[in-house]
Amino acid sequence: MVDFRRMIPVLAVIAFLLGSAVIASAQPNVPFQCFANGGVSTPARSEGITELVGDLVLNCIGGVPTAPGVSIPQVNIQVFLNTSLTSRLLTTSSSGPQYSEALLLLDEPVPGAQYPCNTTVGALTVSPTVCSGFGNGLGTANPPSTIGYYGPGVVGSTSGACTAGVPATCPGNNKNVFQAIQTTSNSVTFLGVPIDPPGTSGSRVVRITNIRGNANALGVAGANATPTPIVETLSPTPAQFLPVSNPSQTVAFIQRGLTFGVFTTATGTSAASSTTLQQCNNNRNTSTPGALFAVPVAFVRYTENFATAFKKRFFGDCDTTGTGGVCLTNLSSPLANGGLQNDLRVGTYNTESGFVNPAMVLPSGANGSNTATPPGTAGLADWGTRLKAVFNNIPTGVSLYVDINGTPTTAVPDRAVLTSAETGAFSPVTTTSGAPNAGSAQLTVTNGSATAVWEVLQSDPNTFASLSFGFYLGYTASPGTNSPALSTATVNGSYAPTSTVTIAANANVPRFADTSTATNVFTIVPCLTTLLFPYITTQAGFDTGIAISATATDPFGTTPQSGTCTLNWYGTAFTGATPTPNVNSGTTYSALVSTTLNNVTGGFTGYMIAVCRFQYAHGFAFISDLGARNLAMGYLALVIPDPTGAPTGLGRQPVPNVCGGANLGAGFIGTICAVTGENLSN
Repeated sequence: MVDFRRMIPVLAVIAFLLGSAVIASAQPNVPFQCFANGGVSTPARSEGITELVGDLVLNCIGGVPTAPGVSIPQVNIQVFLNTSLTSRLLTTSSSGPQYSEALLLLDEPVPGAQYPCNTTVGALTVSPTVCSGFGNGLGTANPPSTIGYYGPGVVGSTSGACTAGVPATCPGNNKNVFQAIQTTSNSVTFLGVPIDPPGTSGSRVVRITNIRGNANALGVAGANATPTPIVETLSPTPAQFLPVSNPSQTVAFIQRGLTFGVFTTATGTSAASSTTLQQCNNNRNTSTPGALFAVPVAFVRYTENFATAFKKRFFGDCDTTGTGGVCLTNLSSPLANGGLQNDLRVGTYNTESGFVNPAMVLPSGANGSNTATPPGTAGLADWGTRLKAVFNNIPTGVSLYVDINGTPTTAVPDRAVLTSAETGAFSPVTTTSGAPNAGSAQLTVTNGSATAVWEVLQSDPNTFASLSFGFYLGYTASPGTNSPALSTATVNGSYAPTSTVTIAANANVPRFADTSTATNVFTIVPCLTTLLFPYITTQAGFDTGIAISATATDPFGTTPQSGTCTLNWYGTAFTGATPTPNVNSGTTYSALVSTTLNNVTGGFTGYMIAVCRFQYAHGFAFISDLGARNLAMGYLALVIPDPTGAPTGLGRQPVPNVCGGANLGAGFIGTICAVTGENLSN
């Protein structure tokens, strides 16, 4: 009995250990499962056609790791957006697989350990985007694994880290970067991705990056409404090899990215009204020093509606800097600064480019060859955010200039520089000879239109930027030849380049839709004097002589003006108009009414209004019988007030000024040019 009692504690311990073993052995493995999250739901510009969305990330746990040397189960992963998926196609041919810049990365590979699937597997004829993988029994490359899991060699080849007893096709050289193929207009597919359950060794991370979407197609919600979401959805096949919880995730919210306006100063808040310029005003002559030619007509201004709406091309792309660290030029190639944007540990880059590793060679041709230049440019944008101003209805005879560098309205580091074209590599424009100042350049006017494009070279994602650019006009006044022509010019402001390619294509990135509206910026109006001849007759043996003098040539320095006059006749026998020849400044046009209206049967009696295309016109009429033998009289023509005359109580003064004539007095520059005629009574 004593011996039995002594055995009770020992038996209890044995029973406890056996029970624990039974419980442990009965405990099931955690099933393989993946949880999706949208990472960063980045703001997307409603104007954008190729907006980068946030990465969709899967965190996978549990399951049974693939045994050493055994092929890892492969999964086709199709990715959908609720709009067109517009990631750049690296394929230049419309036939065959359409290789996309969209990438899938396994286990957050660091720079130098990113191994793309870009070759066939052994002698098998498979897609260049499909690579097998082999397990190591642990489902991870981390300790306690003693052999490689990912590597640059041939998949399944013997690894130098293998130890005795491990099969010859031991793991190592598995690939961790996979390229998508465009499947439909709103989806891409990653084919044959090896997904190894991590078991209890940790987690498997699947990241999908470089997905771009057509935000413009979804539009913007109304005022005070929740921004429109871009939703990304995963569809794995077979689903049991990649079971995903919550496969649909919001990856971006669409907002208006840009506010455009025209302002009177570079930093002020006063919106500019359309400037009215007189055709006879020669103070914008490009050859006149110190003239209004050197003064901006107004400033076009671009304001980002959220802090990351303006983006430079890629991280660290500034090539040369100027005073104060202002970026002057960009790198032409991402190869110039090595790794680029390929470290996912840093978070969001806030650039137009996505994940970029120029060292990776990815399939881009129908046969799997890489034709991209430089190689591996998946994710790389062609340029930073570009801002465009399109001027239309520019009058013939007008030269248009813009500032090369933008002026921030506040102390922000954002900078944009004039580039030579809407598309193409950044090419800074230099000052044009004879431009209004050392910081402006002339635009090419074609069929009345001219375009200026500035590229953002520096951008702070933590500030709201607002950039202003002045524009200038130059012309030589020549009313007699109708130069500059009479017209109202407009401007539209938008992102650039604008495009109608709204689906995935082997085309430039980024691309934008033009959602702008035109704003009137300046109008060329005629310089006029309207003269009333209240009584004219060629009947009953009488005739009338008229004289019109162009008197802008004077001792006061008034700008000489010349032009034609239109004689408008109003009488019982005739109503119509006749032109005069050009009346040069300092000369007088004279004629007999009987000669001018020689086709009016029975003569003419009535009045005449002469509309002269120059200021300071004065008229005289002389009526007499034949030879002025019995009766003759003369009078000065009356000057009819300009219909766009001065406000009540403000008289116009006939003193020389920048408009070449009548004005509203000192201090009214801008308003004075709206006055096109005179009000001098006679």
